[in-house]
Amino acid sequence: MNWEAISAIGEITGAIAVVITLGYFALQIRSARETAADTNRLQRSNGVREIMLATMASRDVRAAIEHALGTSSLHEKFASELEVTHDEANIAHWLLLSWFWLHWGQYASTTTQKDIDELKNVVKIFYSNPGVHKIWSNSPFAKPALESDFVNFVEEVLRDTAS
Repeated sequence: MNWEAISAIGEITGAIAVVITLGYFALQIRSARETAADTNRLQRSNGVREIMLATMASRDVRAAIEHALGTSSLHEKFASELEVTHDEANIAHWLLLSWFWLHWGQYASTTTQKDIDELKNVVKIFYSNPGVHKIWSNSPFAKPALESDFVNFVEEVLRDTAS
């Protein structure tokens, strides 16, 4: 074997190593993007939940938000149907919205079948509760505000639960 053949083998080996390295970097970049997207979704979910929890926790903030959003009649409807006071319906509405956003954040960042199965169990139990289901189905800030993939996921789990 001469030096030219050895050199050619070395170049081919080097080229293969470069291709493998570039493939590895591409996988790492993809993984980093997915992680960043998950982090973004979870931070968004947490931010929305914090606002909703703050709204729920303060009578003055609840009253101001209710007035600004025009949800007084909605809360009267919830109060009547759930047999609670108007203010309790307002609190329940914002508290349950925070749970819906928590579950959306979990859904949007799930990575394994175990995660999905866990969330399905939560949805089966939690969203089947009549009060939770009433707010899930009637709040303009629940299904209409969340991603359709998540809404479809919840609705499918509820259909399967009812069967």
